[in-house]
Amino acid sequence: MLERFKRIRLLYIVLGVLLLVGLLPLAIAGGMLSERSAEELRSVEGRYQAQLVQDKARQIELYGQRYRDVVTGLARAFELAGGVRVLNGSGSDVRLQKMLQEDPNLIALTILPVQGEPHTAFQPDVIKRQEVDERVGEVLARMSGSGLVVSRPRLIRSGQEMAFTIAAPVMGGASEHEVVAAVVAIISFQDVIRAVQQ
Repeated sequence: MLERFKRIRLLYIVLGVLLLVGLLPLAIAGGMLSERSAEELRSVEGRYQAQLVQDKARQIELYGQRYRDVVTGLARAFELAGGVRVLNGSGSDVRLQKMLQEDPNLIALTILPVQGEPHTAFQPDVIKRQEVDERVGEVLARMSGSGLVVSRPRLIRSGQEMAFTIAAPVMGGASEHEVVAAVVAIISFQDVIRAVQQ
């Protein structure tokens, strides 16, 4: 009986050693692989998030560039036409209002000649005339020379919508370096906010 007890005990020892030798490396390798895959997963997730942020930043940049080009294009068109005198004709304010209807992101558009009457079109359900005048005054105060001025996005109090303002000078007059007018646009930032939220 003692011999049988020794055999059973020996059997348990051998099985224990075999399990230890077989399972310990497997457990260690599994733990290392699990740790490594978790690190790789975090790394991939970090790269994905960085790429996502870059894509959204690029969308915002392209959106801003689009409207900078619109405002600059209008200013250059007035320069080629010889100034903003062409706006003094009948129907010019109606054409400005039509531009706003065609582009829902264009909240307000103002053409301000140095000498003469300003021409303003705006969406009254989004912004009030007083806020248009405030924003136009702010960007004009920052304008110097032939450079484009872009404000930071701010909330429109009356319409509760984010918008930024862009202004471009119209050069011409007696000398090529004289500012004869300014083109100012207030642009909705809602499309950008929606794109970022997605």
